[in-house]
Amino acid sequence: ADLSYPVTVPPRRARSAALLGLPLAILLVVTACSAPAAASFDPDAPCVADGSAPGAYPDLEALIPTTFEDQAPETLDSGRNCTAQNLGSLADAGIDEVRFAGGTWSFGGRRAAAIVVFSAPGLTAEAIALFYKTSAQASNRTVVTASTAQTLAGRPGFRLDTQTGERLQTALIWPAAEADRVYVVLSTDLPDPKLLAAVDALEAAAAR
Repeated sequence: ADLSYPVTVPPRRARSAALLGLPLAILLVVTACSAPAAASFDPDAPCVADGSAPGAYPDLEALIPTTFEDQAPETLDSGRNCTAQNLGSLADAGIDEVRFAGGTWSFGGRRAAAIVVFSAPGLTAEAIALFYKTSAQASNRTVVTASTAQTLAGRPGFRLDTQTGERLQTALIWPAAEADRVYVVLSTDLPDPKLLAAVDALEAAAAR
């Protein structure tokens, strides 16, 4: 499944296209939320194929922080997934289309982060958390080291920790204040204070 957002190191070489697709290993490469950009992708047409592009859904892109750790995002785009292959466990939950926007940042070495917003009728943080967990478990190289409930921005959310080789990856997933919208922070080799700073940055940007 490919509902992840690209955390590629360096993210400059990756697109944020399919946030819901790569297993947590995406973080390896900040590739978690990216779907391949189709040449004929029309964000206003009925969804018959996955796609993404900068500016596809400006309302969602506007929720992504313009800066994090004093850096602008290296990539910023938005798109949607509607194929069963990329929706993964979300399709089993009755979700037939997910829209997303995300930005990626790199901080040297393997350290990278992606800040993402997902939107769909009936979408829940629990469903996104399950998506990432099942994607990670399906990866031959990724091991889930912890899966826990965690309060984020004052709301009940989830934390997923995985390891791929020497890379440590974390996904923080929590519901937005608005219904049908879920926030996600994906990271590779970032300490907890920076992860929580990304949560605060997303909340502040969404409240603008």
